[in-house]
Amino acid sequence: MERLLEKTSIMKHATPHILRHTHISMLTEACVDLPTIMKRMGHDDIKTTMKIYTHVTEKMKEDASQKVQKTFVSILNIRIS
Repeated sequence: MERLLEKTSIMKHATPHILRHTHISMLTEACVDLPTIMKRMGHDDIKTTMKIYTHVTEKMKEDASQKVQKTFVSILNIRIS
């Protein structure tokens, strides 16, 4: 763990469990489908993956806003630059 952390810019205490959470959040952010994430993490129950490990990131919030704007631009009367 120490050797891995030396290769990053992470300054706070990190554990394998924290990295597992981060990994799953990054997969979700990259739009990897849930069954693939579950298989990769060894989860059999979707509740485990959804309730414990997936976190909404700032990028995911921004992407959602952009998708809404793009999809509903005519209804919302928004000008996209």
